[in-house]
Amino acid sequence: MVSSCDKYETAWYPYFELIKKYWSKHPNDIYLITENKTYTHEGLKIRCQNIGCNFTWSERLYHCLKEIPSKYIIFSLEDFFLLDYVKSKELEKCYEWMEENSDIAVCRLAVSNEKGLIKTQQYENFYIAGGDITFRLDTQFALWNKEALLSFLDLSENPWQFEEFGTKRIKDTNRIFLWNYGENDYDISNMIVPYKINQSYGYGIAWGKWLWNDKKWFEENNIKNVNYKQLGILSEKAVKRRFKYLFSANPDRFGTCIQTIYKQIIRFEKAAQNLRIYGFKEGIQKSYKARRSHKGRRRHKA
Repeated sequence: MVSSCDKYETAWYPYFELIKKYWSKHPNDIYLITENKTYTHEGLKIRCQNIGCNFTWSERLYHCLKEIPSKYIIFSLEDFFLLDYVKSKELEKCYEWMEENSDIAVCRLAVSNEKGLIKTQQYENFYIAGGDITFRLDTQFALWNKEALLSFLDLSENPWQFEEFGTKRIKDTNRIFLWNYGENDYDISNMIVPYKINQSYGYGIAWGKWLWNDKKWFEENNIKNVNYKQLGILSEKAVKRRFKYLFSANPDRFGTCIQTIYKQIIRFEKAAQNLRIYGFKEGIQKSYKARRSHKGRRRHKA
């Protein structure tokens, strides 16, 4: 199941081309969550779940999950671009563990070296993420027990709220969260699903834009005719500046001023994107809804 939206339709072609190349034993049925757009891809069986624009991210996820008949789902976002071959045998082990123990809610396939993960002999390179692990609920590549994921949803939430508030909400659950452990998250050689989750690596989409390594990687894999102008591309220097100024924990007065400026720039860029992608009327509506959602997250956090 690939969670996306119409705005990022330009990412669908390279995403699925990389799936075809690097994951030959991928599940036969692929569910793509969109708003109104449909999509087909040669050689893949994709079912578009057109949920519409008037639903939250969690509502769209909920309705799609209800349509899937299988007990387990593999969850992904549309910008988790594969960088090497998926280890299907290792993924099969995760499935077997979940069949043996119904308490396992998820096998998180993204590599983590998070402190506090509990090592076990039973699950090899998968460690247990207890209630104190930050973002125990997240939207990274994972094999989920479908009913467990449904039970963790709050239908009012966007993905960031799901990760932050949802983690607090399920702190005392008895379900088991297995995380793929790796001492070095730069090294993709031992990853079951090899992709980069941090914007500083230059792969994926961040702040609504392509990152600088995407185009090079697509071209190396003979993936052409990708529309880069629609979203724009962030350079490595631009990402470093955003990390420096946006995520400073204790900025001084000058740093606070810079943070405010950067936040306004990002909002302006996203508003301009919406106008370019959706046209004037719908673009204004999208930007207004995004602004209201941002204010809601800020109030909730406070």
